[in-house]
Amino acid sequence: MELEGRGAGGVAGGPAAGPGRSPGESALLDGWLQRGVGRGASGGEAGACRPPVRQDPDSSPDYEALPAGATVTTHMVAGAVAGILEHCVMYPVDCVKTRMQSLQPDPAARYRNVLEALWRIIRTEGLWRPMRGLNVTATGAGPAHALYFACYEKLKKTLSDVIHPGGNSHIANGAAGCVATLLHDAAMNPVEEMKMDFDI
Repeated sequence: MELEGRGAGGVAGGPAAGPGRSPGESALLDGWLQRGVGRGASGGEAGACRPPVRQDPDSSPDYEALPAGATVTTHMVAGAVAGILEHCVMYPVDCVKTRMQSLQPDPAARYRNVLEALWRIIRTEGLWRPMRGLNVTATGAGPAHALYFACYEKLKKTLSDVIHPGGNSHIANGAAGCVATLLHDAAMNPVEEMKMDFDI
């Protein structure tokens, strides 16, 4: 398609401009040229190079973060879902870990590695044995992780505003993480005790 019928300002003429061009093509070309598509940054000829747009590395969105206006409830729900999924996926491995760390293991519960332990547990005690007690853990993991994420995000923002207004403070992040971990472990400890009874 030729760029014919351009006026002094570099904008194509109406639908009649350019032989062999349909009215739809002419209208489309007119729209492109009026918006500056195919023209340089200073309105030069088509195909002129535009200067590259530099982006501030700090302006890119953090893929791990929730939107800036996310409420405490949103953080709690996100944390609860993440915690439940994490505990459910890792539960069989955690069952093996508990048995291997036991101070007085059953003679039949001495394993060389995790895969061999899982295979022997399933073969001798049944397919669902490594998942025994999962419901208790999932029930406790939801509230514990909801507390963790909500506390961490709220404290991190509050302390950062006090220590380093408008910025990010490593001290605030560390303090928020400490308090959030204490709350999480306090909520999760009774559940862990029950889980160990199920595992051994």
